[in-house]
This record gives sequence, structure tokens and C-alpha cells, in this order.
Amino acid sequence: MSGLYIAVLIIVLYLAFQSIVVRRANRLPSRFRLPRPFVYSICLAASGTSWLYYGSASYAAKNGIEFVGLFLGIGLMFTLGFPVLGKVSQLAKSEGIKSISDFVGARYGKSFSVAALVTGITTIGLIPYIALQFAAIHQMIDIYSNHMNEGADHHHMIIALVQLGIAVYTVFVAARGPQQKDRYDGFIKAVAVATTIKLCVFLLVGIATATFLFGSPTELFAKAMAQKQDIPLLTTGISVANLFALMLIGASTVLLLPNQFYLTIVEHRGGGEMRLARWFTPLLLLIGGVFVIPIAVAGTISLPPEAASDFYFICVPIVAGQKMLAGIAFLGGVPAATTMIIAPSILLSIMITNDLMLPLLLRPAAGNPAEPKDYTKVIPRIRRWSLVAILGIAWAYQYFVSWKMDFSELALISAVAVIQLVPPFVGALVWHRGTARGANWGMIAGFSVWLYTMVIPTLIDPGSGLLTDGPLGIAALKPQALFGVEAASYVQGLFFSLAANIVCYVAGSLSRSATPLERIQASVFITDKAPLSTPVGTLQPSITVGQLKATVSRYIGNEQAELAFASFHKREGILLDDEDGADFKTVHFAEQLLSGIVGSPSARMILSLAMGPTGPAQRRAQILLEHATDALAQNRYLLQTALDQMDQGICVFDPQYRLSCWNAQFRVLLNLPRDLQRMGTPFRSIVHYLYERGDLGSADPALLNDLAKSTAPWRITLTDTGQIIEISSNSIPDGGIVTTLTDVTQAVNADHLLRQTNESLEQRVRNRTNELTLANQQLAKAQQRAEEANISKTRFLADAGHDILQPLNAARLYSSSLMERLGNSREKQLVSNVDSSLEAVEVIINALLDISRLDTGALKPVVSVFRLDSLLEQIVRDFSPTAHARGLTLDVVMSSVVVATDRNLLRRLVQNLVSNAIKYCRSGKVLVGARRRGDRIELQVFDTGIGIPKSQLENIFREFSRLAEGMKISDGLGLGLSIVERIAKILDLSVQVQSTPNKGSMFSVTIPVSKAAAPPAAENVRAIRPAAPLSGLSVLCIDDNPHSLAGMQELLATWGCYVVMLDSGEALKAYCQGNPGVPDVILADYNLGDENGLEMVAYTREHFQRHIPAALVTADRSNATRDQANAEDIAVIQKPVRPAALRALLSHFRQAIAAE
Repeated sequence: MSGLYIAVLIIVLYLAFQSIVVRRANRLPSRFRLPRPFVYSICLAASGTSWLYYGSASYAAKNGIEFVGLFLGIGLMFTLGFPVLGKVSQLAKSEGIKSISDFVGARYGKSFSVAALVTGITTIGLIPYIALQFAAIHQMIDIYSNHMNEGADHHHMIIALVQLGIAVYTVFVAARGPQQKDRYDGFIKAVAVATTIKLCVFLLVGIATATFLFGSPTELFAKAMAQKQDIPLLTTGISVANLFALMLIGASTVLLLPNQFYLTIVEHRGGGEMRLARWFTPLLLLIGGVFVIPIAVAGTISLPPEAASDFYFICVPIVAGQKMLAGIAFLGGVPAATTMIIAPSILLSIMITNDLMLPLLLRPAAGNPAEPKDYTKVIPRIRRWSLVAILGIAWAYQYFVSWKMDFSELALISAVAVIQLVPPFVGALVWHRGTARGANWGMIAGFSVWLYTMVIPTLIDPGSGLLTDGPLGIAALKPQALFGVEAASYVQGLFFSLAANIVCYVAGSLSRSATPLERIQASVFITDKAPLSTPVGTLQPSITVGQLKATVSRYIGNEQAELAFASFHKREGILLDDEDGADFKTVHFAEQLLSGIVGSPSARMILSLAMGPTGPAQRRAQILLEHATDALAQNRYLLQTALDQMDQGICVFDPQYRLSCWNAQFRVLLNLPRDLQRMGTPFRSIVHYLYERGDLGSADPALLNDLAKSTAPWRITLTDTGQIIEISSNSIPDGGIVTTLTDVTQAVNADHLLRQTNESLEQRVRNRTNELTLANQQLAKAQQRAEEANISKTRFLADAGHDILQPLNAARLYSSSLMERLGNSREKQLVSNVDSSLEAVEVIINALLDISRLDTGALKPVVSVFRLDSLLEQIVRDFSPTAHARGLTLDVVMSSVVVATDRNLLRRLVQNLVSNAIKYCRSGKVLVGARRRGDRIELQVFDTGIGIPKSQLENIFREFSRLAEGMKISDGLGLGLSIVERIAKILDLSVQVQSTPNKGSMFSVTIPVSKAAAPPAAENVRAIRPAAPLSGLSVLCIDDNPHSLAGMQELLATWGCYVVMLDSGEALKAYCQGNPGVPDVILADYNLGDENGLEMVAYTREHFQRHIPAALVTADRSNATRDQANAEDIAVIQKPVRPAALRALLSHFRQAIAAE
């Protein structure tokens, strides 16, 4: 059998199977039936699964991964938009809405024009989509018959007959159903079965493509990577505009496509159906969408470029030689096309009948109500001919346009047309001021732009001047590049049509006030409360039950009308004969029944005609009266509901003090018997009942009646529950009172507890005061102990520093002496290394001692006023030799600015900065200068060193913090900048740093400028003379440490000095008394047990009656000791002694002696 006849046979068998499902679905035993929530959820994926076949693969093959936008939009509508679905479903049930046109028209005052326009736009918009399905059947048969190219003969008679058969099946089989309503289970189950077949077949083809059709998934992936440049799915980026447009289209189709509105809203019967669909339907589409990718990739790499990308799902198995799989793919493509022919066509025919044709038939009847007409046969006939017209136009359209375009492009044209319903649909749910005029203006404007930008370009020659140059040569009005916007055709059409739609919708709605019926419907659609289904019965409709049945029977038949009314009356417990006047419940039921057949606007008109008034003004008045009654009932319901939710009890008494209104909490709080909970109960009866129950205590019954007139709150205690109820009354302007009852039990108990708390508060305050006093005393003691511990720590550090530096001083003296004696021998280098190591230890210990003194507050700043250049000159003297030795240039820019701070501490701070700059600078120079900053001066130190990374700037001032690069250049412990920070804190100065790695750093310290007069400039330092020889110099050394004393003797002896060593004051006195020789120089330690070096120098000078040059050799670094020594003209040398500094000082003394 040829492929053509196999294809025809598959289609015929499928349609026969569908027919059986439609007719016999409900006859299956319940154990074989899938639960209805799953059937409902599967049905909602009908449109999405058809897009999997005819659109997704083609779009993905040409435009990339953007195709997922449609499925994302559907998923977002079912998840984030779930409250909207619930609200629309609730409105549809309460208003008897059966179609999207009915929904939009009902919101805008049940407008015929709005419903008709929605129907017209939807019909015109979906014609291309239905034509697409006919073309899909045509081409799929052609491909399955081994005609793989799009250019094959498509006018085959057999294929045309198959299409005709599908149309006949739609008209005479699928469209049949009970005429009383357009909802029946057979149709739903048929859609569910078709959707299941589509999804299962697509998954099978997708899995086969991804796994074994091309050898293995690895081989498919390798082929795809080898041809990556030819596969847009793997190379094309995502356009945000395209993706957003597809998401909007996907979300909108859930409710705006007629078939989707019917399946989602009309077929929703509660019972958790929508809650299941919320996740199950998106999951089905997600699973299917995943396999679009391998099918699109496989089709691109295995098929020629001219092959139909819309049919990759069947072409790929054919190319792979899998005939059985190709037949199964063909079977999946049949329901994908036929479902989207049958369902939209049937529902469009219903909308056309209800919203376009019936209003035309009912208008003549409005002028001649005495001649009622039977429409039970007219309506099915109109629907059938409407269906024939829709299918005929779509069938013809496929030959005219569909061969010029991709299926995905054609589907998007239809989708953008339906999108024109978005503004009036959304406005119906959120905007009170939306009107029928605005809805009509907006849809007409949007539809016009859609025709201009999307439809006309498909109907004319692509080389037409309209497309290339624009109308009248106006390039800004080119349909496919409107206002110069270059975008995908569906993106441009969607944007501009929606923009025009929204603008005109808002303008039209604001151009006039809403009619009363529009305002009533707006409140029904937008309020959060469900509208009442039963109007109040105070107004009796002017129609009997028999007349109502006769009216309805003309549209659904006598038998169906009798059955429907009998079921309704039995369910509601209504006992009315045909001659009795119909109540509003029955009239409302009749309206809902007719709405399911002819739509809400037509149902309202039919009942208005049947109920009597024939003039247009009278009919409008009757409709407004009914809706006003509905609104009053709604307001009463809302008010009662709000009162029942209050925690307070509320009751209202009329001017005769009779009960007229109350809420649920009033009954709960007072627990009154039922005979007192009725309209008209006197206030006196309620009060006496409470008195007899004991709730009013021992009050005089004669005075209780006056409580109704009292405006002061009064309280009662309920004997049964112990609750305390506060009752307040307020007068109503027209007479009567409104009374509120509040349960204040908790407040009274809290007040009682508060009084008890106040009584004990004073004692608690006294106790807390005593506790606070004791805590303060303990805190004072703890603070005193801390201060004593700090003082002890300071003394310990001073003593420890002295003990540590004494042996270090002796070692330095010994090493220096040894170096002097060794001359230029090899051992001198070794001793030099030892001396350098001792010097490094000395630097570390001095730094640690400085930090400890700074942290313990042992250093107190002594503020003085001095010129900055005197400090900078000392920096030059101290660091020029070191910089020169490292091959660096030290530039110091002098400044005569006078500052006020501690000179010694500032000098040490700057010395540390300059020392660091020289230490970490490989080449270049170090620059020291100052800049005025208002009443302050900023002393800056620049270098061209290794720099500091920004990430380390926070850490460089921490103890022992060093950069890895810096450790390669110089030794040290990383204490210099820590000392700088501590000195700056003591002096209340600000230290800043800026640095660029590998370029250098800048450290600055900001110092306050003094307004005091500048001190006299220091005399110019005389030129440094060569060191005077020390041979024969008589030196008196006083030190209680024998090692330091011996080391000093060795060093001085090496220099040729005559040395006298003494270890105490008694030894000095003995020396002075026994030796008349006057020493040339005195070198004395400061700490000599109970004595100090200053006293020894003073004693010696006084004994010999001569101002002998002297130096204090000490480990004490306090400012007080230095100041005292300076006051007595005694030089200070810190331990450990630097031999060079000592020799320079002795040479200075020798020169001074020689000059005398």
C-alpha cells in the first residue's frame, strides 16, 4: 500500500476513534475513567501541544532558543496569574458567561457592540490559524507520501477530499451535542485523548531522535558541534523583545483564545481541578518543549535547507529510515491539526450566532412582542452555517497565503490579532472607569494596526512600493518598519497594535461617563466579593412561571425547558405553578440558562421583552431597576459580612428602642435565647433578662431602663463565663441608638495587675538602687585594681627593658672593641656580622619597648612651639648617609612654618616614615615636604618604592604586618608603622596613605599650625670637623653592671683612652678623695641602685670645681630623664651604645676641651 493511502487510512481511523470517544465517553465503567481534574488539566495543554508540532521546531530551527517564550508565558499564567484564573472562573459562574465575547461584553454594560466586535476580531484573527491546520494536513500527507520538498504538487484530489472529510466531520459529528448548553463531557474527553496522543507521540519522536536515530546521543552531539555555525539554535542569541513578545502571547492565549477560554473557564467545575492544572499543565508543556531542541537540531543537520522545517517531527524519522516511527509521527500530527480545526471553529460558530446573528433576529421581535417565534431549530441552523462559512474561508485561505509563509509566522499573526482583547479584558478586571466606548475604540484601533502591519504584507507582492518605500513614499509608515523600528514582524505588530489599543481604550473611556449599567457591572467584576446569586424578593417580576418556561423553550425546546425548571424548583424548594408569578430566583435561573445558549446580552434582551415593557426607555428602566436591586442586596450582604467580622458586638435599636439590627458577635457575647434574637425585641426585655440571670448585679430594676438613654459606658459581668462586657451607646440622628459591646476582661485584668505592680514598684526601685550602688562600688574597686595593674605593668616593662638592654649593651661594646683590634683581618668580617646582628636585635627590642610605652600611656606629650625646618634639618642629618649608601636621593623641602606639638614624638614619627621609605625603595628617591591646609600643615613623605596594594592598606598599621614583596627587600618585624599610628593617636594627628603598586607611596601627617611667634632660628651648624684623636683622653666610667663596664673599658682602651671604672657612689667618693687628677669626660649610667648618674656627675663636678663634659649612658627612654639631663648640660646616649655615636661624642668633647 502506498504512503498516500496509509496516510488517508490513519486520518479516517483517527476521526472514527474520536467520534466514538465523543459519543461513548460517559458509558465507560468508572474504574476505567481518568479522574476529571486530570482530564481538565490535560485539555488545557491542547493549544500548547499543537504549537509543539506546527511552530516550535520551525521557530527554533530558524531563531534559536526563543521558542520557549510561549511556554514560559503559559506557565507564568498558570502560576503567577492563578488568582486571575480563579476570579474569571468565579465571574463566569455567577454571570452565566460561556465565551470570551460574552465575558468582555457583560463587563461593559452587557454591550452587544463590544461582544460583536470581540467575536469579529477573534473570527478574522483565527481564520489564518485554522487555515494553517488545513495546510498542515495537506503537506503532512504529501511528505509522508515521500514528497519531501515544499514545491511538490499540492493540488492533489485525494488530499482535497481528505480536507473536505475533516470539515464534514466537524460540521455533522463534532459539533453535535445537547442544545441546552454548550458543555458536554464527550467533547472534553475527546480533546483530552487528542492532547494525550499528541504529547506521547512527540515525546516518542523526541526521545528516539535524541538517543538512537543518529547512532547515539554522543554522535548527534558531535555532528551538531561539527556543524554548529549552520545551526541557529546553537549560535543565535536571545532577543529580549522577541522573548517578551512570545511570553505575552503565551500568557494571553490561556484565556483569550475561544477554545482555551471554554476549556479553562467554562469547563472548570471546581473540585481542585484548577489547583491541579496550576502545575500539571505547565509540566506537560515543559516536558514536551525539552524535545523540541533535539528534533530541531537533527532536522537542521540531516535535511536539506529547502526541507519544510515545520515538519521536522516526521521528516527526521523518514530520513533515518524509520518507517514505523514516521507512521507514528504522522499519527501525532493528525490530532495536532484536527483539534485546532474542530475546537476553535465550533466555538467561533457559537460566538457568531450569539453575538452577531441573534441580536439581528431579536430586534424585529422587540417591536412585535405579540408574535413569539420558536428559535430551537433556528439557532442550530445558524451555528451550522456559520461553521461551514468559517471552515470554507479557512480552507480557501490556505491556498492563497499559507504557502508563502512559515507555520510559526502564520500562527503568530493569528495570536497578535487575539492579543487585541488584552486591554478591554484586563481593564474589565481592574479599572472602574472602563466603558464600552473605550473598549470599542481600543479594539478597532489595535485591529487596524494589526491589519496594516501584519496582514497586508502577506497579501501583496514583497517588492511592492508600500512595503519598500511606505505609503506615498513616507518611509516612517512602512508596514514592516513602522516609525523606523526594525524588529521581527510579530514583535512590531504586537507593540504598535497594543499601544494604539491601550491609548484609544483609555481615551474612549474618559471621553464620557460610564452608564449606570456599566457602573453596576464594573462593581460586580472588580469587587473582591462574589456577587449575590439571588436578588432580593421585595419586587415581584411581572411574568408567570409558565410564560418564563415558554420564553426559554423557544431556544432550548419544551422538553429541555420543563426538565430544567423542574430540577431547579426541586433543588431550591420552590413551590410555584405555571400560573403563579415567577420570583426573582426563577427569573435569574432563566437568565443564566439562556446565557449558556445565546450569551449574556441576548439573554438579558429576551427576558426584558418577555417581562412586559416594550418601549426602549421602559426596558432600560426595568434593567436598571433589577440591577439596582441586585446592588442593594450586594451592599446589604457586604455590610452584614463586615459587621460579622468585627470583634465587638453591635446592635441597633429603633426610636422605640426595639432591636432592628445586630451582628454575630452580639449573639456570642450576651448568649441571649432565640426568642430575644429577633427583629422588634424591646431593649427592656433584654435588660431584664440579663438582670434575672445575675449579670447586672444588685442594680435597681427600675433604673435599668434608663441605661438605653445613657451615653456613659457601663459594664456588666457575665455570671456564666466571668467575662466583663463594656457597653456604650450613641444616638442615631433619626432616632434610636447604636450600641457596642466590647469584651474588656483582659483589659480589666491587666489594670488590676498594673495596680499590683505599681504598689511593689517603689520597693523594687529601692532594691535596684541598692544593687546599683553596690555595683558602682565594685566597679570603682575594679577600676582601681586595673590602674594599679597598669602602673605595675609599666614599671615591669621599664625594669625589664633595662635588664634586657644591659647585656646587649655589653655585647655591642665587646664586639666593637674586637673589631677595632682585628684591623683588616678575616675575623673582622665575622665580628662585623655579629655586630650587625646585635644591632638588629637592638632595633627590635627598642621598637617593642616603644610600643609598650605608647600602649601603656607612659609617654605623655609635651607640647612645644617650634619651626618645622629645625626638625627637617635633623632628618637630613640622620638619613642622608643611609639613603646615599642605598643609591637613593633624599630631597627635603624646608618649611619655616611654626607648629605646636611634641617635638620629640613628632621627630620619631617622621623618622619612622622616612626610614620605611628608604628601606622599601630599590631606586629613585625619597621626597619630604609640607603643604599648607588652612590652619594645618600636611607633612608628606613620598617614595618611588614597591608600593602597597589597596587590599593591604587597612593592614599595614597592624603590629608585625609586612608585605610579601617587602620581606624580600628588607629585614624587620613590621613595627614601624604601628609605632607611627600610636604616636599619631597620642598627638591627636591624622595619618593618611596613598599608594600605587610598583610606583610608590605617599604617607602624610597633618599638624596644627601655631599662631605664636616663631622662635629664633638655630645658629648654622658649623662644618663637621674630622673626628679628633682620642689617645690620652681620660674617661671616668660609672656603671653598676660589671659586663657593661668591662665592655666599655675594652672599647675605650682600643681608642687609646685612659679609663677609670667605678661601680657605685662610694667608689666615686673614694676615687675623688684619693686621686687629685681631674677626668676629661664622665660617662655614667642612670640607674645605679639607690643613686643615679645625674647625681654622680653633679658630685664629681662639685668636687673638682670644674664643669667636666659628661654623658648619661642609660636604657631609660623617658622624656623626664632626658629633659633633666639637658637642663644640667649632660648629653644622653641610649643603651645599647652605638660605638660610632659614642666616638663622635667623645671627639666633640675633646675638641671642646682643646678650645678652652
